[in-house]
Amino acid sequence: MQHLSMPATAAEDEAVVRKLAKKAEWKPHETDWLTAYQTYRANSGSPFAVNAHDFGPGVGKRQYDLYDSRKGSGDLKRMRQKAGLKSCPVCGSPVTGDLDHYLPRDMYREFSIMRANLVPACRHCNSGVKGTTVHGGNPRRFIHPYFDTWAADALWDVEIVPPYNAATFRPRVMAGLPAPRDQIVAFHLDNVLGTQFHLSMATDWSTLPGQIKLRDPILSLQSVTDQIGLELRVALMSRGVNSWQAALMRGILAEPAAIAHLLQEAIVALLP
Repeated sequence: MQHLSMPATAAEDEAVVRKLAKKAEWKPHETDWLTAYQTYRANSGSPFAVNAHDFGPGVGKRQYDLYDSRKGSGDLKRMRQKAGLKSCPVCGSPVTGDLDHYLPRDMYREFSIMRANLVPACRHCNSGVKGTTVHGGNPRRFIHPYFDTWAADALWDVEIVPPYNAATFRPRVMAGLPAPRDQIVAFHLDNVLGTQFHLSMATDWSTLPGQIKLRDPILSLQSVTDQIGLELRVALMSRGVNSWQAALMRGILAEPAAIAHLLQEAIVALLP
């Protein structure tokens, strides 16, 4: 969940199609393919405006396969190995190293190698959590890291749901987010965060009291609050504004009862 610069210009993406169309098997589809690319960019990749095109028997399968034959080299490999990413641009996990199709390849095969439709991501985003889901009722859709510039802002936090000794963790849209961003973010959170997110939150939450006591044996509500504030600043610097860690720390700071629980747990924590 972050804004990224576009990895290729429209002309650069279209040049790939034009090069393919020099082969007889692709030439009949060049015009419709380029039109699809232009429609995608003109509508910022919106699934409410971009419809999958039927290029005829067998063509979609060949378009689909283009990604598999190219993902390990060239531009797509460079996108997968993009340097400087602090967290997954799709879900906020601390892991990167894969590519995700914004409009799913199973449904929109003509965009399988269009760089404007390919986003650096983690394997959690690319292996079943998001799946083939495209959108909900308008305007509910996924955040597009290239076109949604507002994704650079803080969009969510994590609600810690009592009982705190066996807490559960609910992704929550930041209060005050304007429409329709609030609905877009809500849909995104509902569809990209899976089991790994909840496991990570449970681990981070359960280990916080010991970390707090290690850093400050003279504990108070204020000192715990200050430490969580510092943890948020560290997360912002090291993982990014919409990373899992930043969202969790924002959520804790918003709940005095959660801070009070951390204080009591820190007091009795056994240190190594």
